[in-house]
Amino acid sequence: MEADAIRTRLINLRESQNLSQVELGKRIGINNTIINKIESGTRAVSAEELGRFADFYGVTSDYIRGANHTPEWATTEDVADLKQWLDDPDAMNTFNFGGNKLSDDEKAKLQLAVTQIFWDKLKQRHKGGSAFGN
Repeated sequence: MEADAIRTRLINLRESQNLSQVELGKRIGINNTIINKIESGTRAVSAEELGRFADFYGVTSDYIRGANHTPEWATTEDVADLKQWLDDPDAMNTFNFGGNKLSDDEKAKLQLAVTQIFWDKLKQRHKGGSAFGN
């Protein structure tokens, strides 16, 4: 199911920017025939390509994979703010529990939890409430 989520997100992101596959390919350095195959589901996207798409659109790779369901009301700035933290390797490496470093699995779980808290707080702000108040 992840492949379908990736296809759908990539098509929606490209179309939201009013870009053709050719124009997108030129901008991110991926051949447009590869983009066509990825979007049609005949070829998987590589990790490197996923990173290029995420960087170009200003979203997380989790969002493109469908693992992070960014709310409709989220602005580009909201997504970039979270992306900056999630992509910072030093941010996750500073966490420990009882003096023990977190495993990669624990870091991934922590990122998911923080992401959910982040969206909940921003949702409050967008509804007119104080995002970091009571």
